Amino acid sequence: MRKFLLIISILLVSLASFADGVTFTGKAPSVVGVGQRMQVQYTLNEKPSSIQLGNIPGFKMVGGPSQSSSSSVSIVNGSMTSTNTYTYTYTLEAVSEGNYTLEGATAVVKGTKYTSNSISVTVQKEAVQQQQQRQSSYFDPFEEFFGSGSRSSSQQQQPQNQPKSSVASDDVLIRTIASKSNLAKGEAAIVTIKLYTAIDLMSIEDFTPPKFNNFYVEELETDTNLKWSRETLNGKTYNTAILKKYLVFPRVAGRVEIDQANIKCMARVVSGRHPFWGYTYDNAPASSTAPAVTLNVSALPSEPVGFSGAVGRFNISLSKPNDTISVNEAVTCKITISGSGNFSNIEAPKISCPKEFEQYEPVVTSKLNATESGMSGSKTWEFTLVPRYGGTFNLGEVSLVYYDLASKSYKTVSTEPIIINVRKGSGDAAASSIYNMQTGVEVINPEDVRYIHKGNLHLAMAYSPLMLSGLYWCIIIGLLVLFVVLVVVMRKNIKKRQDVELMKRQKANKISRKRLKSARKFMQANDHTGFYKEIITALWGYAGDKLSIPTSQLTKDNVKQAFAEHNVDEELSQHFVDLIDKCEFAHFVSSASNEMQAIYDETTKIIEQLEENMR
Repeated sequence: MRKFLLIISILLVSLASFADGVTFTGKAPSVVGVGQRMQVQYTLNEKPSSIQLGNIPGFKMVGGPSQSSSSSVSIVNGSMTSTNTYTYTYTLEAVSEGNYTLEGATAVVKGTKYTSNSISVTVQKEAVQQQQQRQSSYFDPFEEFFGSGSRSSSQQQQPQNQPKSSVASDDVLIRTIASKSNLAKGEAAIVTIKLYTAIDLMSIEDFTPPKFNNFYVEELETDTNLKWSRETLNGKTYNTAILKKYLVFPRVAGRVEIDQANIKCMARVVSGRHPFWGYTYDNAPASSTAPAVTLNVSALPSEPVGFSGAVGRFNISLSKPNDTISVNEAVTCKITISGSGNFSNIEAPKISCPKEFEQYEPVVTSKLNATESGMSGSKTWEFTLVPRYGGTFNLGEVSLVYYDLASKSYKTVSTEPIIINVRKGSGDAAASSIYNMQTGVEVINPEDVRYIHKGNLHLAMAYSPLMLSGLYWCIIIGLLVLFVVLVVVMRKNIKKRQDVELMKRQKANKISRKRLKSARKFMQANDHTGFYKEIITALWGYAGDKLSIPTSQLTKDNVKQAFAEHNVDEELSQHFVDLIDKCEFAHFVSSASNEMQAIYDETTKIIEQLEENMR
């Protein structure tokens, strides 16, 4: 018992002395090739509350940080030593040749900031080949007894289970399969990424999905655990599994290409055979690239007036709670479009409000479901209208023009007419003149008319008539000038409000800021999907509104051409298109919160630069 208490006392005293110093070191390979990936490890002896990678010129981060920790306690001559190790690993990919210095990473431990050592790396043109000399994966228990085992001392010093290149080129394949090769613009197609393997796979190290340029894309749900089946391809039998499925809608006509997809795996291969224990195995890398797939997209017939690019089958309905309301009482009109098709090309319905009404921005609600049968569901716009005068008002019908694939013709669906009865109440005339912001109509209140005063008016003869004074004519001329100025300004404002494209251009920055604010909320909630959808919508929406490009013609090539027509710097234009590619790629790949923050900052900055450039 006394020895046990002594050991406990020594342990507590020793542990209290281990928090004196913090070590923070980084290491990485000294030489890599262009396009080759490497791991950078940062090791601390205390657990940090946060860690941040420094500047990495010549490289791009493709993964990390992955975390691991270990601890050990040793007692030598009654002296106890405890060691804790925390390792953070980042995966970087070399971009260009040269000699680069990776700045030290920063970590915060117990409120104190520490910086690791910098790391020098040389990037050469050719990839660095790893040594393939390694030991076999089996152990001979009779080696020491007979003195002639199969493993030499030099082999025992080499690490086990290192990858080796012993996989045939057709042992692991990846293919991009489209459900249709010929389709119409806006028609849905299913794109499946399928894995074929003729050997045992240990893990999937990296998967890069294809880029869907000129497509609107929705990722479909697939099983988290791969479900394998048998299939024959080119006379060879494979185990196959579906990696990803996408629902795509082409935005342009012509030969539209889906880019390549790439995968890197680790496979288990036979390395030899032991006379007693049977086959021995090693791990070997395997990779494959899915060839690009080209779809033939046919253009739609001559587009009628009001067509915004909706393709499928849709219905439209109107819902409003009251037909009769009072002046200054808000009424809500809900326009719902339901059915199946490319909802992304449906623009907000337009209600023709008379000048006696004020109309506010609609609230949009979507209930959409993407399946292998297509995109179906409904989308609702909730309009709030406030009448300022009494009467009966017919706001007309709300229509939607779409292309029906079944009949190969354009169809129009409409709601019933929107009729609103507005009743007057006490004091309505005065209230109307106060709240009317769209017209210059003046309403006379009966209380403004007074009876004639019959008493003594105390009139006195002036020395000269007012009309002969200079002040009178100055006032008259000033009022006339002011009236003319007001008429010109009001006509300009009315004309400006009638120019819908101009209003969109002027409000493009404001609308994009609202969407960025919404994206920031998703980022704070760590909602990866919601964040990238808002960022992509903000970028496409800004380009469409600012450059007056309809949604059906909103492509990267059209955006770049429009930027060039507005004398936008070519490098800034290319940066904007690259940012959209980056966001669309990140939409389908999990990312850390610091990546979302970087993309948010980059989006905010490029929109501000475009605003300054296009003034």
